[in-house]
Amino acid sequence: MKLLSRAIISLLIGFLVSYFLAVTFFHLADYSSLIDRLSLLVVPALSIGIFIFETFPALLQWTARIRANYSLPHYLIGFLLSLNLTYGAVGFLQEPLRTPFGMILFTTTFIIAGSIAGYYLVRRAVSSFRDGFLSKAINIILALALPLLFAALIFASAKFPSMFVMDYIIVPQTWMALFILTALVAGLGGLAILEKVETGGYAEKFQQTNLFSSISQNLPGIYAGGMFFLVNLIIARALNHPALSINSVLFEADAGPWMTILASPDGDVVNRSVHPLTLLIIRPLVRLVAGFMGEQWQLGGMLVSAAVGGLCVYMAWIFVKRATNSKTYAFVFLILLGSTATHLLFGSLTENYIFGAAALIFFFLLIQADEKRFSVLIPAGLLLFGITITNIAQGVISLFFNRFGFRRLIQFTVLVLALGTLLTTVTSAIYPDTQTFFFVPADLAFEFNFVKTEQETPATNFIQKFQVVSRTMFLYDAVGPNPIEAISKKPPFPTIDLKTFDIRENRLASYKGLGNIPLVLWLVLLAGSFLSFAKNLRNSKHLPLMLGLLGTLAFNFLMHLFYGTELFLYTPYWMYALVFFIALALSEFADKKWFESTLTIFILVLMANNFWFIFTILHALSPFYAAAP
Repeated sequence: MKLLSRAIISLLIGFLVSYFLAVTFFHLADYSSLIDRLSLLVVPALSIGIFIFETFPALLQWTARIRANYSLPHYLIGFLLSLNLTYGAVGFLQEPLRTPFGMILFTTTFIIAGSIAGYYLVRRAVSSFRDGFLSKAINIILALALPLLFAALIFASAKFPSMFVMDYIIVPQTWMALFILTALVAGLGGLAILEKVETGGYAEKFQQTNLFSSISQNLPGIYAGGMFFLVNLIIARALNHPALSINSVLFEADAGPWMTILASPDGDVVNRSVHPLTLLIIRPLVRLVAGFMGEQWQLGGMLVSAAVGGLCVYMAWIFVKRATNSKTYAFVFLILLGSTATHLLFGSLTENYIFGAAALIFFFLLIQADEKRFSVLIPAGLLLFGITITNIAQGVISLFFNRFGFRRLIQFTVLVLALGTLLTTVTSAIYPDTQTFFFVPADLAFEFNFVKTEQETPATNFIQKFQVVSRTMFLYDAVGPNPIEAISKKPPFPTIDLKTFDIRENRLASYKGLGNIPLVLWLVLLAGSFLSFAKNLRNSKHLPLMLGLLGTLAFNFLMHLFYGTELFLYTPYWMYALVFFIALALSEFADKKWFESTLTIFILVLMANNFWFIFTILHALSPFYAAAP
């Protein structure tokens, strides 16, 4: 009786699988002969049935072991999360994957790895709900806010078909059945590999490594960094468009040309002496990823920029957690940084600025760790200098306030400048006729086009410029305003220039309606941090770091009184400093429930405002993207 039941079940499964394969892949309806149709159905069905019949006892034993030793609900949740991410990834990468075989290989790899990782993460989350990080309602709310922001941006972007369509992130219909079949098989394979990982002792060995310890201690930061990577990637897919080189300008960013410079196989001319090592530092990284994208090399630029944006958020977690030893407090401030208008926008554009922000945050992490070795600080200083030469001043200022020593500071500066000069010549030799020299006056003179030395119009008045810099540094970078839409009817077609300051009309971007709520809350937070800094000036253990951060803010403020017109473009180079300063100045309130609750409310309001900021940008650009040839 048992053999008969086993045979029936085996044959039933065989026929179901055979029918699915015949209809989906083998074009059953195209066969006119009944004998051909039966052969196409019956022969594979019998083969599958015989295989299942013979392996049935082993499968039952394996299933019993899995059920006894592992939590299938935990694995199922991990599998579904992995399936969801893999589905979007296959849609995003459908053109680079090109063939069904490429899709199968990619899906199998990611489903297996994702399901196994998901199993352990779900177990960790369940434990955390009882007595860990997720036992706090604030952390749960903020953790759930990120996927909600992600979903909202997808649906908002899809409202503008000239910029984003759902086909960008869904599996093509022709691959759907094969994708589902591959995912299911890979999910089962993941269970088998999970058993091998556990019984072979590999999981136990990995848990004893420093890497596991680091991952375990920083999971909230890794999660948030990963979510902001996805958020930035959706915005990047909508914004990075050929129109940025034709009829659309975003806050004077050169995102269109820089996409070509950094990601295209042939590259392009930089001819900006203030970015001397970009081709040596950033382009190889972007091309490494873009090379796998084939003809869709633009996707490589989007992926790397979004990933660096997520990395900035993760490094903010490290900085604040190290300073306060409070995971909730660090989680609040890393989400604050990622939710600012600056990071949502520039973490999505393939430009220099998010890379410069990452280099600056990394440098402050080194200072916070009391790093003194030149073998570490010099390469970090070259990152600052090479991406944008003025950023080295921020590094020098921060070292000065953190007791680095005047003599060593001079030595550090000279070495960075000397090596920067040498590497600039190397860059120009590798990429001839593409990079100008910061140490040649004629090449550097181009930058003086952005320096205002005469009061030709009311907008160049010092008081007016002071107002522009103040609003940009302390308002616009955190709380996105209603951007100014400057439309010019230039031949051969109209162009749009989004900005926060229109120098021709002497007009500043403003806040309207509900946008004033996050603005007021941000100003209260900012004012509170400066008052707390003044109150604890003599006894704060974070004083050297805070002075370094204030020094970098002062440097940027003074420089942009004279340099630049659309200052929102430069906000990634100081937004991190503002957030870090606030976190350190108010660190005495870390783990105070009332304060963390207030900050959470503010962040949710800020997130909603800056979602609308991005939506406003998409709405303004959409008709111009559609009109671009």
